[in-house]
Amino acid sequence: MGFFKKLFGSDLDGRALATSTDISDYAQIDLLRRFVEPRPRHDAQEAMRWNRVLPRSYDDTLALFVKQGWLTRDGDLFQTTPAAAPFVEEYAARLDRGRQRAMEKVRTAIVARDCGEALDIRRQYESSHPLGSADWSGPEPQLSRSSLTRRILFLNHWLLDGLSPETVEWLKLYAAEQHLWEAYWQLPDAEIPAYVAADLASSALTPSEAAYWKAYQLALYVDNQETWQRCKGGDHVRRIEIAGPEDDHTCEFCRAEHGQEYLVARVPELPHRACTSPLGCRCRYEPVLESYEDLEA
Repeated sequence: MGFFKKLFGSDLDGRALATSTDISDYAQIDLLRRFVEPRPRHDAQEAMRWNRVLPRSYDDTLALFVKQGWLTRDGDLFQTTPAAAPFVEEYAARLDRGRQRAMEKVRTAIVARDCGEALDIRRQYESSHPLGSADWSGPEPQLSRSSLTRRILFLNHWLLDGLSPETVEWLKLYAAEQHLWEAYWQLPDAEIPAYVAADLASSALTPSEAAYWKAYQLALYVDNQETWQRCKGGDHVRRIEIAGPEDDHTCEFCRAEHGQEYLVARVPELPHRACTSPLGCRCRYEPVLESYEDLEA
């Protein structure tokens, strides 16, 4: 009976789908929540990804949602209806609980210096989502991600000069957690330890901002070093470009460096010591890819 219901369609129980442990069930509510704000159907490539996890085709699922009264259609735009709101909200709360559990487990693993376990937890968490990824975390991580994150925990760099051991330890854990998720967020000022706020005190930044940007610099340093090492060890990249954001916080020294290309062996070390931005140096290495003709020249 269940097979024929899925094949030919029937009334759906939104609350049951939102709380189900079967991915083909809750994938339907995951798709539905994408239409809380009016939007067109997903493109063909994205729809194909949904086809792999939904119990019926993407287009048939949207049509069934409209029939159920969960979606309205206005031209090319679809939007959820008030009838769908209760179980869409219930599913959103479920996602939030899952995120908090995964983050706590990752944090515990990082405190234990087990970045491999932390990466496994991230992968398991993301694979539980219908499309295999979470809305808020980074792209599918490389296997080397955990070893890069681990470097942060044992980093000895001038970026940490003048800070107390307690502040250094806290910043490394904060930076490592964000680096492993490939997602960056500011903590509320109330969650910044007093000793960290005192060490990073700045008239230009709040404690939350100061902690965020210092941790971001640690993660960026590790990523820049990895980029440089990969370019140095390969034969397909001869030059590296200095790139970075162009905004009101970009200092003149860094601005002048943006777009400059250097031979791999001669590229300036990042972060720039001469940077005067209150946020710190945000420059990054970008490999300059060359054609075979360029390499032979």
